[in-house]
Amino acid sequence: MFFSSAGEFTLVIIFLVIYFVARALRITWPRKIGLFLGNIVLLFTVLNAATLLLQIGLSLLVFLVGTQLRFIRNQSLKKGIITFTVAGLIGMFIYRNYGVDESIIARLGISYILFRHIQFLTDAFKEKIQQYNGFDYVNFILFFPNFLAGPIDTFNNFSRWHNKPWGKLQKALILPGISRIFIGATKKYALVPFILAEATDYQILAQHHGIYIGLGLSLLAYSAYIYLDFSGYSDIAIGTGYLMGIRTPENFRSPYLSTNLADFWRRWHITFSNFLRNLIFKPLVIQLSTWFPSAPRLFISSLGYIITFVICGVWHGNTLNFVYWGLWHGAGLVILKLWDTYKFQWMAKRVPTQSYYQILMMVFTFGFVTVGWIFFHYTHQQLAEILSQLW
Repeated sequence: MFFSSAGEFTLVIIFLVIYFVARALRITWPRKIGLFLGNIVLLFTVLNAATLLLQIGLSLLVFLVGTQLRFIRNQSLKKGIITFTVAGLIGMFIYRNYGVDESIIARLGISYILFRHIQFLTDAFKEKIQQYNGFDYVNFILFFPNFLAGPIDTFNNFSRWHNKPWGKLQKALILPGISRIFIGATKKYALVPFILAEATDYQILAQHHGIYIGLGLSLLAYSAYIYLDFSGYSDIAIGTGYLMGIRTPENFRSPYLSTNLADFWRRWHITFSNFLRNLIFKPLVIQLSTWFPSAPRLFISSLGYIITFVICGVWHGNTLNFVYWGLWHGAGLVILKLWDTYKFQWMAKRVPTQSYYQILMMVFTFGFVTVGWIFFHYTHQQLAEILSQLW
């Protein structure tokens, strides 16, 4: 992962200085070529040459498919092409994560790149791409701040900011960019080390406080750890983009202050949540409604939640515990849907004010998410050991 050593930070700073000068001089093509070369040099710190060449080749192939879609008027043919292409991309991802590791295909399936390709193809299919430029698309895919861990940007947004002439908007992003990098580095490199050991190994606390308290404190620490680590990286990535005059989407918005689970997923890993909602959940619900036209809407939505979050869990890892984590959140959203549908709001009338009710729901949501991290972090075997100790 980027920004994990002083050497990588130095390379980034050198690149930013060169890029900043090129943008300030309003030199278009040298700046684009400079961004491409900078991406290549910086990605060499985490990837090998074969992987980079394959990523560039795949990007050009996806871009070519996307450009051809706009010339095809036959909707069935367009759907067939995009279905075949997306299926191929997903197949590469599955093969990488669940097949053999040592293969050419294994180098192709970097997760966040998969999302960007699918988003681009979907926008191309809907004729939403504002400007086609293959070189910009390669830079979009290889854009080093977002390459490994997001945020998941769209090609339209990247292209708009990347091609925008240097002006007041870009200058206004410089100080916020520096602030975001400082905040992100503080989270990731100053705060995370204090809680990392206890967050990732409950036995450290259990041997002093007992299994129940120790596990509970460890899960609380893990909630803090995963938020600080992930949002810290996102802050650094977003801040770096700001310094380059490119405003990437926000990825976190105080998720632990959410008042229900749906609100949590609107605040946590926002770009990924949007991808799940727009490109998996909504199309899935539409398809399920077609397959089961007489089924109640509540049943269709509930089934959509379960399937979507099982997919979400499987995407995060190839062990059984991630399926449990997906089911935990899918079931939680189903319960929330039932709550809202049948208006079980009597609790709100039994507390003194609405603010107390909101606080209560905030605590409950945080507790639900925190308990769920146990499935995310520990393997099936470790979970069995934990249950045996608890019971």
